[in-house]
Amino acid sequence: MNSKYIIFGLVFLLLSCNRETKVDKTKLLGKDYRLFQDTPAWALSKAVEDEDIIKIREEVAKNKSIINFQESRFGGTLLMFAIYNNQYKSLKTLLELGANPNLKDFKYGTNAVIYAAGNEDPEYLKLVLKYGGNANSLETAPGKEGDQARSAGLNNAISYVDPNSLVRVKLLVNAGADINYSNNGPEVYTNLPLSDAIVHDNMDALLYLLEKGADYDKILYRMADDHNVYILEGLRTVVVDLSSDQYKAKTKAIQFLKKKGLDYDKEPIPDYIIEKVKKKYPKDWKDYIKKY
Repeated sequence: MNSKYIIFGLVFLLLSCNRETKVDKTKLLGKDYRLFQDTPAWALSKAVEDEDIIKIREEVAKNKSIINFQESRFGGTLLMFAIYNNQYKSLKTLLELGANPNLKDFKYGTNAVIYAAGNEDPEYLKLVLKYGGNANSLETAPGKEGDQARSAGLNNAISYVDPNSLVRVKLLVNAGADINYSNNGPEVYTNLPLSDAIVHDNMDALLYLLEKGADYDKILYRMADDHNVYILEGLRTVVVDLSSDQYKAKTKAIQFLKKKGLDYDKEPIPDYIIEKVKKKYPKDWKDYIKKY
């Protein structure tokens, strides 16, 4: 027998034995399938982890209710776990069998749509939306001191900046996501999508949102000194390489706003941004300041 198959088999056996060992669930992270140990969904969870489609169908056929079972620590569902762990075949099968993509966990009140919006592979989000996922999904858990930020699916797609971020943003917007939603508390807050695009230097998303009609007159966020930041000042905080695609998108956004009567060139550069530029481009910071 080929040695690589022997090694693969041994690794699989070790992993299988390891997950059967009883664990203290309070020490597990939210991606760990062992959170389903000693629950009615344990056999199904192992099938989901293994992407054993036949076994998934068998377990759900025995007991339909376990498809939406929530583990007791975080309230995660197997749909969420499949997204966490990049198990597309399992995700697709669960959705085909009727799993609910809008069911919320206990920790943040998040759901499979929001998690899929942060997965680099847009196929996860596309699939979840196809099977009834709400494009306006919003985290709804109560806030507490130091834990008040709550995300919408669109915010997640913007905040996880990767080569497919814009694809996920477009999927959500085309599915009806509100490009102007925000919530300023007092108990919890959700950033304006334009604000997250600025904060995360996601200029592709910013430009797209502007072109789709996002309200650029809104307050983006408030600084520690309590002054409100609007879009031109926000753009002044975006320090990206001049040769990057994000800079090209930023330039187009500036041109877009200028046609609307907002002149970026007249917006003063904050002192702390000048210091940031000096540190990032010590040899040619003056030239950068003129162009950025």
